[in-house]
Amino acid sequence: MKINKEIFDRIDSIHWFTNCGTPLAQGSIKQSIVQIDGWVQAEKWYSAASWEHTTLEARNTLTEFLHRKYPKQYADWNKKVEDAKGYIDSSLSAKLHSYKEQYQLDHIFVDCVKWDVLHSIMEFAYTDCKRLPHFFLDLLQIYENGHFPCGWEGDYPNGKLVVY
Repeated sequence: MKINKEIFDRIDSIHWFTNCGTPLAQGSIKQSIVQIDGWVQAEKWYSAASWEHTTLEARNTLTEFLHRKYPKQYADWNKKVEDAKGYIDSSLSAKLHSYKEQYQLDHIFVDCVKWDVLHSIMEFAYTDCKRLPHFFLDLLQIYENGHFPCGWEGDYPNGKLVVY
């Protein structure tokens, strides 16, 4: 089962990080937001173990849900991950490394964005599943708005998303 090309088109049309430092119009974003005002702060947040824990917990929530409620569809998970990683490697990695250099960030920055994008693709791939948890597609909306989701304040799932 192939991943719908629509998600790749969405990602390809993102104007990455163009609105960092400006107010985020919360609009359709479901998470409560805390905004920060610079790459130095963003680096502290995305490098924190709490952010890694939050995104890992969100991914585990997704896979546990699929395993329990949609085992037939979940059986395709590894193939879809392989397809998504192929897209990321061919279409996104070079851009991210360019931003890493431009903003003088570390490799963790690239890894974080790739993780977020990978799992937004995976959530999108399973959107036909009723009551599917959505965390990474919310992050994708923030990227689409030119911002950078980079941390979590509080204990997930309670708390606020940190955005630059």
